[in-house]
Amino acid sequence: MQHQVIYGFEPYGLGLNERLLPEYLKDEGYSTHLVGKWHLGHFRKEYTPTYRGFDTHFGFWSGHQDYYDHYAEENVYVIYLQSHF
Repeated sequence: MQHQVIYGFEPYGLGLNERLLPEYLKDEGYSTHLVGKWHLGHFRKEYTPTYRGFDTHFGFWSGHQDYYDHYAEENVYVIYLQSHF
């Protein structure tokens, strides 16, 4: 995971055993909000931002999202080639 993001079609995410900054901030009484893309996995609800310490999230769970018509497309073939060569 050091060189790529987690794409929307992949069945995993950043390990649930990993504690994220917003979780620490909430322990100290802060409210936490995320605006933008979330590239840390979303194949189960436990991997989404509001289950990882954020009170709210305004944005997309993956990349390749069109901001005008909200059409999302990930070119699986290109991603496959990049990860296998």
